[in-house]
This record gives sequence, structure tokens and C-alpha cells, in this order.
Amino acid sequence: MGLNTLLINRTFSAEDLMGFNNTGNVCIWPSEETLSYYICSNLEKFKGKSIIELGGGMSCLAGLFTAKYGSPKHVTVTDGNKLSIDNVEATLKCNEFDPTVTCKVLKWDTSESADKFEVILCADCLFFDDARADLIECLWAYLADGGVAFIMAPQRGNTLDSFINAIRGKRLYIVVWEKRMALLDNCDYDDNIHYPILIEVTKV
Repeated sequence: MGLNTLLINRTFSAEDLMGFNNTGNVCIWPSEETLSYYICSNLEKFKGKSIIELGGGMSCLAGLFTAKYGSPKHVTVTDGNKLSIDNVEATLKCNEFDPTVTCKVLKWDTSESADKFEVILCADCLFFDDARADLIECLWAYLADGGVAFIMAPQRGNTLDSFINAIRGKRLYIVVWEKRMALLDNCDYDDNIHYPILIEVTKV
């Protein structure tokens, strides 16, 4: 049985567009799709684990794929935008999950009483310079000792490098995806914004 996703058709007001980060309501970004592909290709990494997705947007696709196919202990999917979470809650009603999936609004600057998770998922969340420090603090607040964060993002100028430099001192692995080679002939493909790089951050 597959995963059913629902995208609520809505009209955005000027207030909506000028409010809290709305990029997660624009589309399902390639990094989210690629992280979901990685999860489905490596299900053993998620079996029996407590998992949270940060900044999952209107689909929280990676978190929901993990819940559907990865046999985790439990999954929490989050975004800082209430409209995104409304859409995810509608998607949850179209599917059956074992274990139960928790869905909530989570802003990265409010993690002082964070629960700990063995795995954090995060796709294409590195591009806002003013949110980078909050994201790093949130990652370390929610990541259990020995836990792993899988962060998928394109270069987007220097935003990926800025994130890596800001988190240096932690145990850090970078994996470059071979799938890029199959995309190079596509005229719509731009290495800078489309090619997702997987960063694996382990808390020690």
C-alpha cells in the first residue's frame, strides 16, 4: 500500500506571503524527494528509532515515508508554518501509520525543553542566513547522544558551506550523490539549486 499525499488548494493573502517562511507551501522541493528516496533505500537505518523531521513543509514527505516504510519507534513531523501543518494533518487522515505520527508546529528558536530523538530528518532548510544559528541549536537540542541527523540540501550559493562551517567541531560526514550524473543532460537542471547533498551529522 502506497503513501497518499494531499495538497490543499488555497489562495494566499498578502499577509500570508509576508508572514513566517512560506517556502514549504510552494512545492515539494527536490531535496525532500531525494531524502525520501534515500530513506526508502536505507530502511534499516530507521527501524526501531525515534524520529523527527524539522522544516518538513506542506508534505513532510521524508518523515511520512519513514513512518510508512521504515518501521520506526515513533515519528514526529514539524514545520514552523501553521498552513503547512494543516496540510500535513489532512494527509495523515488519508493514510494509516504504525506507529502513530505526531504532527506539530515547531519554530527552531523554541527548543529549550526539547524531547530527544535518535534520528533527525531535514531537507532544504539551510538557505535563510538569519535562521541558520537557530536550526543548529534546534538540531543539537533535539538530537539524542549518539543520534544522527540526515540533512539534505543543494549548494544554493554559499548557504550549504556556511552551514557546514557553522557546525564544525561536531562529527560530520558529507556524502555526494551519484544520481547527479543522470540529471546533467536535463536542460532544466541547475547544479547550484537542484543537486542535493546529504550531510550526516552525528552527535557524540
